[in-house]
Amino acid sequence: MLHIIKKSPYETNALNDSINYLMENDIVLLIEDAVYTVKKGGKFEDTVKGILQNNKVYCLEADIKARGISEGEIVENVKLIDYKGFVEKVCEQNPVTWP
Repeated sequence: MLHIIKKSPYETNALNDSINYLMENDIVLLIEDAVYTVKKGGKFEDTVKGILQNNKVYCLEADIKARGISEGEIVENVKLIDYKGFVEKVCEQNPVTWP
């Protein structure tokens, strides 16, 4: 299953809510303000590392760039995808969108 999270974890509980439903090998895709989740040294770095133990985490590259986050500031093993990759993930998986 593909879990698409859109809102910042500093504003909503969408990240924590989605974690409660994650199954092994599900995919987490962070877009819009949810990309703040993957900043190294941030409040949610350990959460992201925990997710990465059993799941893949992707971020929409355009949203990372739009928020001034460089690739070097992203938690290791988080993958950036472009819009084409976003569409492919949505078409391959059964998406669930979290606010």
